[in-house]
Amino acid sequence: MTLQLKSGDTVALVACSDPISPDRRVQINELIGYLQQWGLQVVESKVLMQPHTIQASQEKANELNRLFADPQIKAIFDISGGDLANGVLPHLHYEQIRTAQTAFFGMSDLTVVLNAMVHQSHIQTYHYQIMNLVKEKGAEQRQQFYRTFFEGASDLYDFDFDFVQGDNLNGDVIGGNIRCFLKLVGTPYFPEVSGKVILLEAWSGRVHRIISMVDQMDQVGIFATCSGILLGTFTEIEQHHEWDLIQQHLLKLTAKKPIPIVKSTGIGHSSHSKCIIIS
Repeated sequence: MTLQLKSGDTVALVACSDPISPDRRVQINELIGYLQQWGLQVVESKVLMQPHTIQASQEKANELNRLFADPQIKAIFDISGGDLANGVLPHLHYEQIRTAQTAFFGMSDLTVVLNAMVHQSHIQTYHYQIMNLVKEKGAEQRQQFYRTFFEGASDLYDFDFDFVQGDNLNGDVIGGNIRCFLKLVGTPYFPEVSGKVILLEAWSGRVHRIISMVDQMDQVGIFATCSGILLGTFTEIEQHHEWDLIQQHLLKLTAKKPIPIVKSTGIGHSSHSKCIIIS
């Protein structure tokens, strides 16, 4: 069941990855203002703006567990990114998360948390950055967000794509940021890939780095068992006009089993990126 909000509901903001710099406070307050205009009550993690310490991962996880335990909270939005999110994984109460019926949103480094919750708690999560509501395409994103989560439309889920290989792609989606997804390999938090569509996107990384990650995915057997690949934006690669090399490499790796591959500019780190459910 997908999230539906109404005036009077409570939502929470958290930051499980790198510390939020103080200069982002103005933008966060702007976001809170828009949410309050829709009648939402907004609470913050007690460590939302806390600098990194040796206990930070435990403290962030404690706050996330506390918020999931609060039956008043309908959705939790992570507004962070970077490198540190996998530090919270051993400290999360996955059974409590499973029964909470609270929607969890994040992307980028939060790929690790989205997929860990899918695997350990057997819930669906949302690959989306709510800070998009106050970025360059904010007006458009706010309209799509409201129509989707208050009115039951599909605006924020709808995105265009083109087939790179094949002509039909169906299945539940796992994955997210390619580098962060690979941090889960070999851990108890790596999701089942058999029969799943693998979402891959990236903000940073030139062609050699991304090819090395794609090779690792192939070598651990992901492409042999998944049902297809959904490619979002690879920002740095596309800025340097290197995308064709990645596409050619993927086609080579999947030549023996030509699984469907689609490419979309609607999923990733851009300010107009859409939401996709991870399950």
